[in-house]
Amino acid sequence: MAIFTALWSLEFLATAALSLGLIYWYLTSTFNYWKIKGVPYLKPKLVIGNLEDQILVRLSAGEMNQKFYRHFEGHRFGGIFSFRKPVLILRDPELIKQVLVKSFGSFHDRGLPYDEKVSPLSQHLVNLEGTRWRKLRVKLTPTFTSGKIKMMYNLMKECALELRDFLGEQAKKGEMVEIKEAVAQYTTDVIGTCAFGLQLNSMKDPNSEFRQMGRKVFEPSKLTMIRRMLMNMSIRLARLLNLRSPPKAVSDFFINAVREMVDYREKNNVKRNDFMQLLIQLKNKGRVDDDQTSGNYNESNDIENLQNEKEAEDLVMDDSLLAAQAFIFFLAGFETSSTTMSFCLYELALNTDVQERLHREIDAVLEETNGDLTYEAVQKMDYLDRTVSETLRKYPPAHSLGRKCTKSFKIPDTDIVIDEGIRVLIPVLALHRDPKYYPEPDRFDPDRFTEENKAKRPHFVYLPFGEGPRICIGMRFGLVQTKIGLAALLSRYSFKVCDKTDIPLKFEPKAALTSSVGGIWLQITNRLT
Repeated sequence: MAIFTALWSLEFLATAALSLGLIYWYLTSTFNYWKIKGVPYLKPKLVIGNLEDQILVRLSAGEMNQKFYRHFEGHRFGGIFSFRKPVLILRDPELIKQVLVKSFGSFHDRGLPYDEKVSPLSQHLVNLEGTRWRKLRVKLTPTFTSGKIKMMYNLMKECALELRDFLGEQAKKGEMVEIKEAVAQYTTDVIGTCAFGLQLNSMKDPNSEFRQMGRKVFEPSKLTMIRRMLMNMSIRLARLLNLRSPPKAVSDFFINAVREMVDYREKNNVKRNDFMQLLIQLKNKGRVDDDQTSGNYNESNDIENLQNEKEAEDLVMDDSLLAAQAFIFFLAGFETSSTTMSFCLYELALNTDVQERLHREIDAVLEETNGDLTYEAVQKMDYLDRTVSETLRKYPPAHSLGRKCTKSFKIPDTDIVIDEGIRVLIPVLALHRDPKYYPEPDRFDPDRFTEENKAKRPHFVYLPFGEGPRICIGMRFGLVQTKIGLAALLSRYSFKVCDKTDIPLKFEPKAALTSSVGGIWLQITNRLT
């Protein structure tokens, strides 16, 4: 009996040792990838790779990638590991151009994990890949022409003026305001009316369903961070654990909301100058009607294989695909613009000379229009444009750009071949804060974006919206929304630092996008005119 027990124990120990050995081999089998390729790399740790700073919530993802960027100083690129997956970090502007534009055919996918069967709203333009992405891009691109945006402009202006009026009492008393939440209510209202034709009144009702759903997606909690990391680790693991992005409650809400809106408009022949109307056109006609207000459409960043609309004819815009585009428009529209506006007002509060110069420009332009914030008036505000550009340099909402190698790629002037399936990372925040391109990068200086100063810098070191065929399709909309909101506020108010203002700001390590810890508190006062 003792012999059988001993043999069983030995067999158990051998099986356990073999199992542990196989697990260890699996977890470390990729760790020599960059060494074999001859790429400089950071030595990874078991299970977590090089993500220790983010997993332990010591740095935001953008700061962590900035740390990688600085580690490879003197190199054009370097290798890291996201858990066990090899990732190539790019530093050289010419190589970044190669990936985003010149060799786009080898890097046309972002490589973001999504599962449309589990999460129907994940099949949006940001996630989609290959031919399906290209066809959808062709269909959606005409919805964001300057003419279409001008059609929506008065809807934006109404929301901007409501924001200005909403803050009137606090300004009169010189109160402290958590400005990120205030402008997020404004951008939520803009997207609500421009995308869905709804008067959300988020400023009067900060707990409206749309506002709550936005918070659920971007809430910087450890749980959402862990969910995001597990999905990045393995989509199969995400399925096994029933992880969804967005959460089921958010997905159900948006799908039902879009379905009800489309049904109501089609049954009652309701038409509005908003994004939802353009999506309905795509669903019913397969295309968006030509602009009636801005002449011919031109998308300079698209390449020739995106200009043939015949490619997109067989893409069916069913309810779930339509809802997914409305969903990403809502998320990207309210969060990125509100973040940019709040960071901008923070910097203006710190740099009073910049704020005063901006006040003078806004006053001068509005004097010509009798105080009317027209589309043309906002476009004339050159210093405002530079101020927003400088804000996006210091605080790019998307701190990094990711691409997946879809066809093996030989790095120019080397013998190194990047294999299909390998992810490439462009650390935007790090590029924007590299003193080689932006001397004294922590200093806020809108004059970095005069035409003369822009011409001195290499291309592809300023990437707040990405570049190439996958550049942010809503870039124009986001910029107009941001500028009119800022112009409306600064035409009447001044912003100052207060006792609750964090100096310097700290980036939220649990957030998916560039965000500050604890919001942004400023004092708001009426201007003396």
